[in-house]
Amino acid sequence: MLDDSPESLVPWQQHPIHCLDFEGSRRSGIVEYGLVTLYESEVIAMETRLCRASGPIPEMETATHQIRQVDVESTEPISESWELFRDKRNEGPFAAHHAGVENGLIKSVWPFSTQCPNFITGALDVDWGPWLDTCALYRSLFPGFTSYNLASLIHAFELDSLLDDLAQRFCPETRNTFHCAPYDALASAILIKQLESYDELNSLSLAQLLQWSQPGKGGPPEGNQLELL
Repeated sequence: MLDDSPESLVPWQQHPIHCLDFEGSRRSGIVEYGLVTLYESEVIAMETRLCRASGPIPEMETATHQIRQVDVESTEPISESWELFRDKRNEGPFAAHHAGVENGLIKSVWPFSTQCPNFITGALDVDWGPWLDTCALYRSLFPGFTSYNLASLIHAFELDSLLDDLAQRFCPETRNTFHCAPYDALASAILIKQLESYDELNSLSLAQLLQWSQPGKGGPPEGNQLELL
């Protein structure tokens, strides 16, 4: 059930949304995070760092994210950033592209958050979700694309220049391409920002946007699919 309190009816842009991306796996643990705060459709902050691996980093993973064991040996594990993730989750919902991956990884470190709002129902909960899943949301709103990965969507909506401009401002110099956590988190944030280009989406509440992005459970009503501008 959607929360119908007056606060819940405020348009989604007026809530902070925290876009999250991890590099790593259950085997190596989380070796990098990017956490981007979007508010009033603008990127206002980023938190990012490398994290000590909890297991060996396979060469196949390094080939993707370019992080080696030696790069993270002197860093703190992600478990030392508990307060950051706890506080951000209390402020607003987490968003991610393929959110099930990020949800599984964060739960492998902390199975529960502290008590925080469920931004769909308005009740208090100790879960890291509900997540705003940009992949599921774009599949619902823009059916028919051949690919819904981050790079494909950024290219399709001609957001490459905006992403690179923001990456110059917010990303570490060596972590400003796809499969780097801060860059991928920025890409997710830009996909959310892009939604304000559509009049049909500007007045949606945060609860509605979250509900529409729940895989297999949400999506807009029939006929509300949009076309690429």
